Amino acid sequence: MKRSVFLTTLIFLTLIFHNEVMSGTRSGLIVWYRMLIPALLPFIIITNALFETSSYKNLTCYFSNKSERAYILIAIIFGNLCGYPIGAKILNDFVSSQNINSNTANKLLSFSSQASPMFLLGFVYPMLPKKSLSIPVFLLLIYLPHIFLFYIYNFNQSNSDLNQNSNPEINYESDKHINISGTFIQAVNIMVVIGIYVIIFSIVLNILLPKSNNNLSKCLLAFMEITNGMNLINNLNISNTLRCCLLTTLSSFGGLCTAFQIKGVLLYEASSIKKYLMDKIIISSGTFILTFFYLKFN
Repeated sequence: MKRSVFLTTLIFLTLIFHNEVMSGTRSGLIVWYRMLIPALLPFIIITNALFETSSYKNLTCYFSNKSERAYILIAIIFGNLCGYPIGAKILNDFVSSQNINSNTANKLLSFSSQASPMFLLGFVYPMLPKKSLSIPVFLLLIYLPHIFLFYIYNFNQSNSDLNQNSNPEINYESDKHINISGTFIQAVNIMVVIGIYVIIFSIVLNILLPKSNNNLSKCLLAFMEITNGMNLINNLNISNTLRCCLLTTLSSFGGLCTAFQIKGVLLYEASSIKKYLMDKIIISSGTFILTFFYLKFN
């Protein structure tokens, strides 16, 4: 009954805010096919191919300890290099192949999910006030809280728990052939899910933004979706110091839309986005504090 009432309400809201829905859909589609498809689709296809051919196991040969730790490191490196939500997808693949357990994957979601360096340097960095941060400092402010929290996570994590349910003795077919059609279909499915979430959040922003009359409410809306949020923060009438802090913080957090995209690629049982959001809040808060004090004392 509640679900029926909710869906019926959505239909009436769509009719009432028809123009905002149309405009939000268009802007979401533009972000999707102009930015996300070129940035994510090649990496999704490649990671699908790596998983299907068991090539990840070959990469673990370069590690002295062929356990969960090797797969954890691969997920973090690939996830941070490729951008949202590749890291979550890789973790999902590792859980499904029993290389890591679901509990470990949930704890690693925030560390393997970060905007790619290409996005940070190509889209975010040009928005920062001129000469406020150098590129090395900008990247350090983004990644340092991740490293610090990951160190705390490892420090408090016992080796027995970390290696729980790891299966180094599983036999893999290293010469396994790629199912090209299946790889492409899975990549398209993931991109469609990502696109739908971007469109939904663009519609919500289009409805709520005209009703936001102060900087605080606009800042809160900016943290719903990263690309539109960056432009929104950049147009606020605030000091350059606060603008810089908010831009780096949003870069670190990624936005609620990104969290839903990550949730959309997690297919294993007991997957939880709550741990991801809590860790991201801590990490992005660290980025805000570090940026503020760096600008204040420099």
